[in-house]
Amino acid sequence: WKTILDIAPFVSITFPAIMCLIFTKDSFEDSFFLRFITLLLPFSYSAVQYALLYTNWKSHNKPEPILHTTLYYTLSLLLLAFSIISILSITAFTLAESKDDSFTSSIVLPSFFIPFTYLLSVSCRLVPGQIGFTDTGINVLIDILILLFPRTALVSKESKHRLLYAVLFLLPILIRLLKEKYCPSGKSSLPTASWRVAVLALILILVFFAYTFMMCRSMVILNNHFGLLNKLKRVSAPSRSDK
Repeated sequence: WKTILDIAPFVSITFPAIMCLIFTKDSFEDSFFLRFITLLLPFSYSAVQYALLYTNWKSHNKPEPILHTTLYYTLSLLLLAFSIISILSITAFTLAESKDDSFTSSIVLPSFFIPFTYLLSVSCRLVPGQIGFTDTGINVLIDILILLFPRTALVSKESKHRLLYAVLFLLPILIRLLKEKYCPSGKSSLPTASWRVAVLALILILVFFAYTFMMCRSMVILNNHFGLLNKLKRVSAPSRSDK
């Protein structure tokens, strides 16, 4: 199981990239099934990983101080929300009808949110009273690369450049996987050091904005597909007239 989770981030980017190389934008626009199988792996990895993080976080005893209790429930809610948003996004982006949404959701979005998910799961400790960034040595530099490469995929306007930059994310992930297998690094024994807690907080903030964007985009797509707002207006109109 651990091996599957270790290689899942790499495969979650590789598979959509291969699909985008094999098929055209028109193919993605015309086929719900093609979009579904392309999106299933990366978003499922995200959903499962956050569900595991949530379960691990909830398995520890709730801290007593009010501030710690607030943090405990806030992080529990966020981890659960990230998992639910991932599942919702599979449905929403499968229903996306525009070529740009199909391509963006298939290759750009996975390279945008998977790095955060990966770093939270392998580079951070989420235990009440002991939360913080735990990587040391060369792994810190690899983590920086993991965060930087995907950002360029969002800046580029050309589809082929987006694909290239997104695939570049695979390199630091592959380096990290090989290094941990053949030359594993130790973890910090003091994850609660101020700068380590700050790094974890930064990653969580980036995760929050990434998944907020995904949720908003998913709601827009679902509204465009099902006309949810129009239906809501029609339902509310009679009640207003009755008044």
